[in-house]
Amino acid sequence: MKAHKTITRTLCVAAILAGTTSIAFADARADLEAAAAAEGRLIIYSSNQDAEMEAKLAAFEAKYPAIDVDYIRLPSVQVFARFVSEHDAGITQADLLTTASTVLMQERPDLFIPLGPENVPALGEMTPLITPENPNYAVYQTDIQLVTYNNTTVSQDDIAQHLASWEGLADPRWKDQIVIVDPRGSTNQLSFLIGLRNAYGEDWFSGLMANNPQIVNTASSGAQQVAAGAFELMVPSVPVHSAALRGQGAPIGLTLPEGLNHAPAQGTAVPVGASNPNAALLFIDWLLSEEGQALQCRLGGIPTMPVTSADCVNTLPADHMVGMDIIPADLAASTYQLVNLAP
Repeated sequence: MKAHKTITRTLCVAAILAGTTSIAFADARADLEAAAAAEGRLIIYSSNQDAEMEAKLAAFEAKYPAIDVDYIRLPSVQVFARFVSEHDAGITQADLLTTASTVLMQERPDLFIPLGPENVPALGEMTPLITPENPNYAVYQTDIQLVTYNNTTVSQDDIAQHLASWEGLADPRWKDQIVIVDPRGSTNQLSFLIGLRNAYGEDWFSGLMANNPQIVNTASSGAQQVAAGAFELMVPSVPVHSAALRGQGAPIGLTLPEGLNHAPAQGTAVPVGASNPNAALLFIDWLLSEEGQALQCRLGGIPTMPVTSADCVNTLPADHMVGMDIIPADLAASTYQLVNLAP
């Protein structure tokens, strides 16, 4: 009986502490919401697709109508270059960065403010599934990179016979039918090629290049070319790259070959000296919340927080490879050469 009373008392204390903690985070969020509303503005530099950003901003502004959000979209490398150039000139235009790469956030954490439960309540309410390399950014989403294909010209038999694994990209069936997203525009694309190199070796690339793949600047433009029938396959890609086209009925399918589960980590950070830091922190808090993660799942992403939403049916495979953002120059250069590119 005494043991039972002790356990009961311990559980009651734990429940009280949990309830107190929840109240504390709710109070912190209320304070953050008030401060963000007083700022009333948020400027985001993002590499995310327009369709993805528009969906997120619509949901965020519906929840927080006092905050007017604008964004500038560029590939990650260009986002970082613009941001650093402005910083070096003594200008801070962006209140928030949300990018498919975290390389700048890892290399220059001094440019960003620390994030924690005290300014992003969601980080106290849940433990992230992917831990960032430093506390000055958060990983808000990940994806498993896929093949985008034209489902009019590519059959399921084609996929089963010629693309069951990533190794199949070197199959002659795909000669003159592949577009590769330029790995010089994002470390995600370069890391993917490094993953293929690790899986199949350098000699395998000779077979891939014998298929005469073409380089495309962005995944969204590559998806358009696949939909138009100019090519049959695009690699690598994630669902959001073709979401708008598929919504319009374009003949696009997605498939995940065996052999590599490459998962880029998308990062978000608030610059030191941002004009609207509270609005930026509130946006991060929302991205990491159950609501924000569920929306990102509906857009084709994989959650980085332990949410319970029915929208988040896809999870990280146990054998996934987290995308590399810090890539040694010699490894980058030798990987570019495998696909006949100069750094």
